[in-house]
Amino acid sequence: MEEASLPPTYAEEISRINKLSPFAELIGIRIDKLADNYCSLKLLLADKCINYNGGIHGGVIATLSDTCMGVALRTVGLKPLTAELTVNYLSAPRVGDELTAEGWIIHRGGTIVLTECTIKSDNSKDVARGRGIFVSRGLLASGESNQ
Repeated sequence: MEEASLPPTYAEEISRINKLSPFAELIGIRIDKLADNYCSLKLLLADKCINYNGGIHGGVIATLSDTCMGVALRTVGLKPLTAELTVNYLSAPRVGDELTAEGWIIHRGGTIVLTECTIKSDNSKDVARGRGIFVSRGLLASGESNQ
């Protein structure tokens, strides 16, 4: 995991929180890079990610998007709760593809935060774009919020 301009306590807490998500761990989401207001996650698509038609389940992509945007909020010290999630599916990835999700904050109000996410396959093909509205439930246990 690469970190840039992020308090070490945030990186440690984000890593700990990520390990507490059984579904994210089940499908194999892992943290790639963390920076202030930014997160990159990786996911190697496996057979456990397919739906009854043999394609990648849309919920896997939605989970990757939601998780990525939530982690981006944690990089500025916030504890997020998803209020709204929109995912636009752009192409169909396949088992064996490694996806990269990048998320960042678009607008931060007092309690409500707007985020975006892009998901690409390892051949740089756009797989999905996400947008989320999150409610901040306070600050991470590790300290004050970065502004």
